[in-house]
Amino acid sequence: MPELVFDPLGRRHVLLAPERAKRGAPAFEAFKPDPVPCDFCGGMEHNTPPETFSIRDEGTTPDTPGWNVRVVPNLYPATPFHEVVVHTPDHFTHFEAQDLPHRVDVISAYRMRLRAAPTRSVIAVWNRGRAAGASRTHGHGQLFGIDELPTVEREVAAFADDDCVLCKLVRDDLVVAVHGGFRIAAHPVPFVAGELLIVPPHSRLLDESQFEDAAETLAIAVRRTVIDLGEGVPFNLVIHVAPRGVDRFHWHAHLMPRTAIWGGLEMGAELPIVAADPQETARRLRSS
Repeated sequence: MPELVFDPLGRRHVLLAPERAKRGAPAFEAFKPDPVPCDFCGGMEHNTPPETFSIRDEGTTPDTPGWNVRVVPNLYPATPFHEVVVHTPDHFTHFEAQDLPHRVDVISAYRMRLRAAPTRSVIAVWNRGRAAGASRTHGHGQLFGIDELPTVEREVAAFADDDCVLCKLVRDDLVVAVHGGFRIAAHPVPFVAGELLIVPPHSRLLDESQFEDAAETLAIAVRRTVIDLGEGVPFNLVIHVAPRGVDRFHWHAHLMPRTAIWGGLEMGAELPIVAADPQETARRLRSS
């Protein structure tokens, strides 16, 4: 029978129904690459708003070629602070396929813009695939800043009660991989089937000493998800950091495959039915 389970970090309930996985997941459509060049490609800088930040070759000027990572305002902002982080000038290379120095540049750019946000709270989001909300295939992410993000505020309340609530969620039997003190684990109360937690050593914000380990651990989590669920699987990756003025917090990331379609119960009762066994998720991804 499905089991109603409470997530002490997200402070919400889910219906865990692993036996429903036997029905099979709906097929997802591979996200065909956009035509080349797109607005995010190197050489097309004139098609975007002026950059707010970039990591680029010495001697090159803003809004010209020669960059590794480029940040621009979103043309259609959804929140008071809304930026697009373009991970690479190369149209076809995703984050997990980049070399480590380039991935470190990506992480560094996110950290710089997370700190630059004028709002109390900000999250970093990667959407890959149409089912995950992506409108473009070129590797990129977004930053959304607003004074209160409900999901983050629930986590703030959880950490206020127990600043190790996240560490307690990452049980040994759910750990998928460990790198440099970072742990990847199947979420014991997943919001979607196959959800992973990426958990660094305890700190409230991403700091410079963690860039390399963060870059490698996020790449491992994405690679294993893609190997397990198939090339082209849609997913969201969301990074939560402490809102301004909050001391008790443990920054972390959620990787959420989008292989299920929500129905009336999920939408009307805000109660997701999750057709997965977290221990089975961990077992599969360990061998991926």
